[in-house]
Amino acid sequence: MIRAGKLAAALLSLPLLGLSGAALAGDAAAGKAKAEVCLECHEEDYFAGLSAAEIEALIREGRAGEFEHKADEIRDLVEEDIADVAAWFAHEGAK
Repeated sequence: MIRAGKLAAALLSLPLLGLSGAALAGDAAAGKAKAEVCLECHEEDYFAGLSAAEIEALIREGRAGEFEHKADEIRDLVEEDIADVAAWFAHEGAK
């Protein structure tokens, strides 16, 4: 489950994403393959209840080192990957 502090930080960063143009519409189908490394630790419903934009914000925070993340692969994600992975988790977590 996501801790309240992480969720609050993600929600607070959403306006910044909209203003910067960084929020991209992700491709959930493409995100499925890109999320394979994530699924080694996180279940499909790990981000259940969060929008793709909220998930993107959390991924960006992890990539920036704002919280401890076990996998180094998070730092290798480019903007398109982040949008795709977030779209896939948002879609799968909504089931």
